[in-house]
Amino acid sequence: MTTNVVPTRTELLERIRAAHGEYLAVVATIPEDALTTPNTVGSWSIRDVIAHIGADEQWMAGQLEALRFEQLPTAESCYGIDLPPPPDMDWGQDGRNAWQRERLRGLSLDDVRAMARESHARLLAVISTFEDAQVSDLLAIAELKTVAWIRSPKEGEQAYPLWEWLRGVTYKHYEEHADMIRNAAIETKGR
Repeated sequence: MTTNVVPTRTELLERIRAAHGEYLAVVATIPEDALTTPNTVGSWSIRDVIAHIGADEQWMAGQLEALRFEQLPTAESCYGIDLPPPPDMDWGQDGRNAWQRERLRGLSLDDVRAMARESHARLLAVISTFEDAQVSDLLAIAELKTVAWIRSPKEGEQAYPLWEWLRGVTYKHYEEHADMIRNAAIETKGR
């Protein structure tokens, strides 16, 4: 599947499942006691990476459920907590990642794994409810001061097809982090 070809829902789900399986296989190569070692992947542990991917999938599942039912997303549906991000949060990627990392810091490795599994299953379930034609629907993002909102674009707004939003949160994301984990494992062995 190339980036200029619009995938069907089935093709998209197959790509997501395959890349997720490869990501999990890479994580499985890391010894259990090394998953929580700080500064393994940049300033993150592998546990932090697992939490990050799970949190992004949780956010996207909440966004897609809101889109599907023509509702506004909530902090509960997107973050799993009824407490939104602080009002002064930097909504850029680094700001969101830092906030997610901080809010998930207290979870055990088992809790992070459970959250990631549940988020992944929830995301796949909601993607499965969309029709093939909806995979190419153009969507924009708006900030609601508590949670972003993926919705139909207003005139002049930058918008992307649903499948491109999903690519960034799923298979491209898994591939990026699997590569980081592989490289960190090679670097650690070389020391």
